[in-house]
Amino acid sequence: MTTTPPGAAAARLAVARAALARAGEVLAGPVPGWRGAAAGVATGARTSLRERHAALLADVDGVLAALGTAAAALAGSAPPEAVDAALAAALDGAGHTPAGPPPTGVTGTGGPDPGEVARWWAGLDPDARAALERERPSLVGALDGLPAAVRDRANRVLLAGAQEDARREEQAVRDRLVRTADPVELASIGWELHEVRARLARLAAVAAAVDAPGRALLDLEVDPRADDGSGGGAGVRAAVARGDVDAAAHVGVFTAGFTTGVDELPGRLGELDALAAAAGPGTAAVAWYGYDAPQAHEVADPDRSVLGRGPADEGAPRLVSFLDGLDAARPGHEAHVTAIGHSYGSVVTAAAVAPGGAEGVDDVVSLGSPGVGEAPGRPPGHAWVVEAAGDPVADTAWFGPDPNRMSGVTGLSAREVVLPDGRVLAESRGHGAYLTPGTTSAANVATVVGGRPQDAVLDRGVDAGDRLRRLVGG
Repeated sequence: MTTTPPGAAAARLAVARAALARAGEVLAGPVPGWRGAAAGVATGARTSLRERHAALLADVDGVLAALGTAAAALAGSAPPEAVDAALAAALDGAGHTPAGPPPTGVTGTGGPDPGEVARWWAGLDPDARAALERERPSLVGALDGLPAAVRDRANRVLLAGAQEDARREEQAVRDRLVRTADPVELASIGWELHEVRARLARLAAVAAAVDAPGRALLDLEVDPRADDGSGGGAGVRAAVARGDVDAAAHVGVFTAGFTTGVDELPGRLGELDALAAAAGPGTAAVAWYGYDAPQAHEVADPDRSVLGRGPADEGAPRLVSFLDGLDAARPGHEAHVTAIGHSYGSVVTAAAVAPGGAEGVDDVVSLGSPGVGEAPGRPPGHAWVVEAAGDPVADTAWFGPDPNRMSGVTGLSAREVVLPDGRVLAESRGHGAYLTPGTTSAANVATVVGGRPQDAVLDRGVDAGDRLRRLVGG
């Protein structure tokens, strides 16, 4: 029987490794313009394949190192048993990451199941966890089911890197701009500069939102290829928490709607600070901007229009994974979780808590909702609606029955209220003031989030718009 010297085997393996690396370049290239409901699943699967490809390359590198060890031992005229021991020891650690591979896609997003992620993380030793945080922050920051503090550290690293990349890109585009005199090229480069500056502004908004005590960056996705410079959150998704979601007894998760994006995170976190304080001690809140909300310029796009379910169908599985991850990260002491959806965000939230969706949500609150489908998603006493006077969106019933007319849904007042202690809570009017501090609407949402619904002021909010819709048969 002839044997292949370790050096020759290593040379052959190095050639194969190079071919494997080239084959994986397609996974690192640009995404081919995926859109629609399947885009999230495809993107998640692509990310999983990239991670597995990187792990396979690491395994090959480990075997190459082991063969090098054996070759060095032979060159030193070591006895066969010493060579065998050296090779065995090297192979034992070849390509071995103390963490092992994380669970792979079994959810609607194409990403790992949060429960599986939590169990995988719990089985790692501290050194393995530290190595993953240090070497693979993009993986750690994206995994629903990991502790909030862990994701926060990883995502802050990613945020700083994304900002630095965008600043370098801006400088490069500016340099190209001053070197050209061609009118067509000037227009093209000018648009590129507009796009990268829009991304910088979004990243700056995320940074401002987390730059306060008690804030945590629970999720961050940056895709420069998605920039369109037209407003909203194109190219940047994020979820920011105030308070400790891993220890809080009560957690509210807010999902925004039409025309929104991460640029509004600083202001939204201010509202959630006030909401959590009103809800009571042990309350945390999350501003979840983890989907691409429909924008005004997309109204005519059938896949992206606010008049259709495309963005909601794409965003709901992401929200399901995030909500399930909150409980998975704290096994044995689950929180009371309230999902709050405003405007089109209520459509996303309703889809996420529908049967077969998020399991750990206890209460659902719809604010200014254009309809949530045929069922509220939670049993009577745990589904709530707030409809302010003069809110035209809440009177459309575009996506199904108006929640303020559905059985099993309790109406929370948005009108002015004088409390027994003489304090006056202000009325909310129109579509955008539901969580304004000092309003009856915000106070009522706080009672639900804080597990004190008996303190709420009830009112279905039926107004002239509802009556008009009934008259015309809506």
